[in-house]
Amino acid sequence: MATPVDLLQNVSLFKDLSAAELQTINGIAQVQTYAAGDQVFGEGDPADALYVIKFGSVRISHSARDNEVDIAQLGSGSHFGEMSFVDGEPRSATVEVLEKSELVRIGFTELKALFGKQPGIAVKAYQSLAHFLCRRLRVTTTDLSFARERKSARHS
Repeated sequence: MATPVDLLQNVSLFKDLSAAELQTINGIAQVQTYAAGDQVFGEGDPADALYVIKFGSVRISHSARDNEVDIAQLGSGSHFGEMSFVDGEPRSATVEVLEKSELVRIGFTELKALFGKQPGIAVKAYQSLAHFLCRRLRVTTTDLSFARERKSARHS
């Protein structure tokens, strides 16, 4: 089984960090176990951590009008909860565990303190985060364009 440092190395947010820097991040991380059906956090909740899935899977959903919309299902090695680290806003979605899972929790307070002490780690992590969020935005833009094309084709 992969060590926490191996896991972090394979996460896009931390892929550019050295082994020593990954060990430093690992020092502030906590592994938490969740059962199927547990909620990691709810939409609108205050945000205080980002998560990496050590093993297992989660469902991310968002409330839209009168129903809940599935945003994504993530599995081992994926991360979530990073947007609030950047913008300080409450959670934009609900995350529910789909099966027994272990999540690596990295607290925002500890991560910001670490970045303050070791700005080299911060630069690498923020750059990776920016690339990750840009990729996510490009996918969202493509999805929205496709949905609009389908909608206008149906109404033509």
